[in-house]
Amino acid sequence: MKGIKFISVLIFTGMISGLATAEIQRRNALEEVTVTAQKRPKLLQETAIAMSVLTSEQLELQGITSIGDMHGGAIASLRMYASANTPSNLIVAIRGNGTGDPSEITRDGSVSVYLDGVYMARSQGLALELSELERIEVLRGPQGALFGRNSIGGAVSLVTKKPTGQFGIKQALTMGRFNELKSVTRINLPEISGVRVKLDYLHSERDGWVNNTAPGEADYSEYKKDGGKLSLSWQVNDLLGFDYSYDHSVMDTAQRYAQFYEDNIGVFGEERERQNETRFPITPLDPTNSEHKGHGLTTTWKHADFTIKSITAYRSLNVDANTNYAGVLYFNGLNDASVIDQNQFSQELQLIGGSDRFEWVAGLYYLDEEVSKDLRDSFTLDIFGLFGPALSSIDPPTTFDALSLGDFVPAKIVDIEARSRAIYGQFSWTPDILDSKLELTLGSRYTEDEKSSTRFEHSLSESNQDSDHLGGSVALQYHWMDNLSTYLKWGTAYKAGGVNSRSENFTPFDEETVKTWEMGLKSEFWNHRARLNVAIFATDYEDLHLDFSNPTNPLIVETINGSNKAEVDGLELDLAMNPIEGLVVSLSYSYLDSHMPLQPNPLDNGALKTFYIPLAPEHAGALAIDYSFVPQDYGQLTLHLDIASSDHYSFLPSGKQRTDAYSLFNARIELGDINIGTGDGSLKASIWAKNLLDEEYIIFAFPVGDPAVSVAQIFGDPRTMGLDISYQF
Repeated sequence: MKGIKFISVLIFTGMISGLATAEIQRRNALEEVTVTAQKRPKLLQETAIAMSVLTSEQLELQGITSIGDMHGGAIASLRMYASANTPSNLIVAIRGNGTGDPSEITRDGSVSVYLDGVYMARSQGLALELSELERIEVLRGPQGALFGRNSIGGAVSLVTKKPTGQFGIKQALTMGRFNELKSVTRINLPEISGVRVKLDYLHSERDGWVNNTAPGEADYSEYKKDGGKLSLSWQVNDLLGFDYSYDHSVMDTAQRYAQFYEDNIGVFGEERERQNETRFPITPLDPTNSEHKGHGLTTTWKHADFTIKSITAYRSLNVDANTNYAGVLYFNGLNDASVIDQNQFSQELQLIGGSDRFEWVAGLYYLDEEVSKDLRDSFTLDIFGLFGPALSSIDPPTTFDALSLGDFVPAKIVDIEARSRAIYGQFSWTPDILDSKLELTLGSRYTEDEKSSTRFEHSLSESNQDSDHLGGSVALQYHWMDNLSTYLKWGTAYKAGGVNSRSENFTPFDEETVKTWEMGLKSEFWNHRARLNVAIFATDYEDLHLDFSNPTNPLIVETINGSNKAEVDGLELDLAMNPIEGLVVSLSYSYLDSHMPLQPNPLDNGALKTFYIPLAPEHAGALAIDYSFVPQDYGQLTLHLDIASSDHYSFLPSGKQRTDAYSLFNARIELGDINIGTGDGSLKASIWAKNLLDEEYIIFAFPVGDPAVSVAQIFGDPRTMGLDISYQF
């Protein structure tokens, strides 16, 4: 890819041009990064895991305040985008392994997301941005030993900043295009009797950038968010400490606008270019309301020889979803209205210890989740003139189903109860041979799962599943010298089975498993001014979860376990360097070679069907360049540019595909430590632009029917620009 070649030349030129004294070289050394990917603090370069980390400074410069902001491709092997109907519902994939359909509460994702060690069971709750992030750790490849089920693609760990114990206030304001307004207030209270307190409050809103010409209705992509968080840290003594948090947020988000890439029926015509106005007045269009609440308590007790950590959490989620596809699905303007209620309780107990040659961690895990969904479909647009003039509104909306010859579509009520129990352990041993340069790591996890699902539509359907799984990992790491090591790793993980709520007979499917071989290089050189990490891997997927549409009724979708094994091989590269004082260059690159054999369709007499590995671009890269000028009396000036580039890739595993390749440019000019005549506070101002070149790029596309009668596409945000101002003391 031309962009990747250009980046390589740029980096090579910088490496050979930076001549400086040894003292300057030491001053320009890259920041050491500490991660908790193995349940204990450890340096990134000493961890035998392919992973990428974004620090708080990198997150701020790239304007990332939540996991949802990473959709642009800041980490090359991580694909992320909002679902077609609910922007607060995120689809997350690593190395081409992601969620099949995030709206299905009866199935799980492929990448586990943790917030301060708490597993977020539903993708509908991932768009939270209340917490002030210390870093984001992205662990690539199966993480079955320490992170458990639903980590076959990898894991994303969000680590937040704890209370400081010193009085301080930070107030940040953002103003941008489409009337964007964001206010973030963070207050740290002084420590009292060992107790530290932090308060966070967020308000964020923006108009939609696709105008709905219907008066009084929402515009597509508009949002409004409010929320608060309380964080407490109590260090009782040198041995015992508690960390507690409570967050509560409410989000109103209108769905993204779906356009016609192909309209084979010819009712509306193709809409190949990005539109800023709806094809006709869309009514009703109400934003989706999401309410999130969560309690988390981490207890840490330190002994001379080991540490005991308990992570207890309770979270609840309520989503009142409203979706109007504006005719893009035909079916007389299908409108989905659903209510999702979810509650989860989790408890994890960790025992962490070690000695000069041994490090070990053991744990117990329990998760109890209850979810219900009430879905009601109705038709709001008389596309084919069944009730009156063609393309006229159906008022009031009806549940009449044109596909079922006059039947009325009843509400679909789905309930699920899931319990998961696990015991795991991992130990690392450095034997007294080869100058103690060899390290062996073994990990294993045993999990028992219970799932009970019911669906009431025309009648009651039930599905009960009990399963257990033993997985693990083995790694050999050799430290050739202090700043150079290589490793060989084998790992396995699994994704729990389930049932598709759109299945005709509510037929369950079994678990999906993955096995990966991985070789890696971790290195630092040039007096710690450059860091290069490389991973080469080969992955096999067995019993892959595949969705099949019924050729005679596309509303019926079955999920089965694939008969033939799929493969994904690839290479990942992370490079960071500080060639001259004040300049930091970071590069992330991913190459994926995926192979999906033909699979027999049980709904079409076993006919072989073509499938794709979704969210797996062959080439993807991200480049970030930051330059900080020498501080002046007026402040500290920093320039930032980041570029994310991706090959085309499939969004879904089946059906006619609309793919897209793109490159996105983002920029920021920041002036910090502005002198305002007082010595107690710090003022910072930034101007920024996202999608600087106004690239028209696709973030999701899907076929309608099989074979497709149309192909729909959803565009990413156009160019946005704004101003950030923050003051803290």
